[in-house]
Amino acid sequence: MSRLNRCSEDIDEPIKVVEYDPSWPIWYTADADELLNTLGARIREVQHFGSTSVPGMAAKPIIDILVAPVEWPLAAHDRRALEALGYQYLGEAGVAGREYFRRRGAHDTNLAVVEWGANLWRDNLLLRDFLRANEGAAAEYARSKEEAWQSGARTLLTYSEHKGHAVTALLSAAKRWRTEQPGGRDDPV
Repeated sequence: MSRLNRCSEDIDEPIKVVEYDPSWPIWYTADADELLNTLGARIREVQHFGSTSVPGMAAKPIIDILVAPVEWPLAAHDRRALEALGYQYLGEAGVAGREYFRRRGAHDTNLAVVEWGANLWRDNLLLRDFLRANEGAAAEYARSKEEAWQSGARTLLTYSEHKGHAVTALLSAAKRWRTEQPGGRDDPV
């Protein structure tokens, strides 16, 4: 079996899209506190990103957390510490420059461990900030996610593929939006 097929089998899972839940920021805070208490000074920054970080947006009910360790790539002892918290390590899971972890339980959480300031770090936060600031874009994205799910995209990989074009278009719009902001630049750090 190829590495890509094995990776796909490991990360694919049933998904659902639900209306915004005001518990999501509370769950993020609890998870972030746990990460900071466990890894302490070995974490440079932790951010809530993805659709659950955008108030009012429909999403998969999975808290997405962006983690920038001080040491990149993530040290083996830090990976083991995350696994001791119940996170399953899934390698890059198809995204170069990311170490992906997930935990399923009372509430579900995904960790994207990336290098601070790298494109993945900046693009994920830019997209979040753009959606938070642009209600129309957020509503359109929510519709595309709900349409993907309603069309039968009921597993993570199929769902991601169905909405991939929308994410690409949103990121392009977010980059244009950033340059229009006071002090905006083409490539902020």
